[in-house]
This record gives sequence, structure tokens and C-alpha cells, in this order.
Amino acid sequence: MRYRLCLLFCLSLAGCAGSATLQPLAAEESDFQPDERPMATTLVYDCSGYEFVARLGPGEMALWLPEGYVVLPQVRSASGTLYEEGEISFWSKGDDAMLTVVDQMYQDCHLQPQRVPWEDARRRGVDFRATGNEPGWHLEIQSGKQLLFVSGYGMQRVLVPDPTEEKTDAARVYSGVSGGRELQVEILEQACADTMSGDQFPNRVVVTFDDTRYEGCGQDLEYLWEEQE
Repeated sequence: MRYRLCLLFCLSLAGCAGSATLQPLAAEESDFQPDERPMATTLVYDCSGYEFVARLGPGEMALWLPEGYVVLPQVRSASGTLYEEGEISFWSKGDDAMLTVVDQMYQDCHLQPQRVPWEDARRRGVDFRATGNEPGWHLEIQSGKQLLFVSGYGMQRVLVPDPTEEKTDAARVYSGVSGGRELQVEILEQACADTMSGDQFPNRVVVTFDDTRYEGCGQDLEYLWEEQE
């Protein structure tokens, strides 16, 4: 069953109970201020342990909640920016934000900018992502389609279409050629800690390009809002 269906089912049950959702004010009592943040921006919020991903569109905000996916239109608010649909609402003003889902209110929501590249890659259909330091680099793999290796803090981009893939008990190896230069990626089933942030990952990653070796950490990206087996 799709999470969207699960969420709608939960909302239908909530219609019989009270809720603590924010209510839009009448037009004459409020100030309608369009969200000034750039459109198509991916945001990650942590509300004291309750995490979700949001993405802004013209007059609306898409939310990937643990319960499922929903799109909220922007409505009028006396203060700050408010998005609301049914029993779900999201309000923000400056660094303050609050989410209400049915009768549960999540306050103290804060942005997690370090998570944005991972969640944005997930949304774009990337299957595996890895990063490394000194110099900074990152890798994105779309299985059966392409490898994208970005190094030198974004100064060099290498796109390899139709890479080959080999699997062993301990590793996955991807390889291909771009502009006559070979790129090889080895994904090892070993726990890995980022050398700068200390973040923990399930895979150690070794990238070799132009005889230069890069080491870092990575993980598979699951599509939590799609149909689950």
C-alpha cells in the first residue's frame, strides 16, 4: 500500500476527532505574504526527533512525512507563512517553524542543511551517494544509467553514461569512460565515518579517476514515499 493511501486513511479517521491544526484567518484580518524562499528548494526539518523533507513550489509546499506524501497550498496568516490542507499544516517565521499532523503538533522545528544534498539526490532518483574530503568531492549513482563524480569542491564534473557493474560478496564495482578517461567506483560493505563531520555511513567508497584515488563514505538512498513491498 502506498504511504499516500495510508496518510489519507489516517486523515479520514481524524475527521471524527478534534485537532490542534492552525486555522487560516479571514482575508481582511491577515497579511498574505508569499514565501520569499526560492522555488524548487529542498528543505529538511527536524522537530525534536520527528524529521521530514519539504520542497517549495509556486504557492504550495510538498511534504514527505513519515506517514506519507502530501501537498499543502499556502493560505493567509496573520504572521509568518502558513501552508495548510485538511488536518495538516506547516507554519514558519524566520528560524521558527511548527508542523501539525492531525491532532499532533510538532514544535521547535529546525532546518538541517547538512541533510539537504542527500534528500535532494533521493528526490532526483539517485540510488547511491557518497562524499569525501580534502579535496571535497561527491558521487551520485543512478543504477543502469550514469555515474556523476564531482571533485575539487565542484570545479570538476565527470559524467559517465551506461557504467558497468560487478558485484561480489564484499563490494560493488562500477566503471566507465568519460572523454577517454576511466572512472572506477568501489563500494565496500564496511562502516565508515566522515573525516570532517564524524557522521556514520554503512559503506566505505573508493573512487579512482585519472590514477588519482579518492576515499570517502556513502549509502544507498531508498524511496520512502514509493510503494513498499
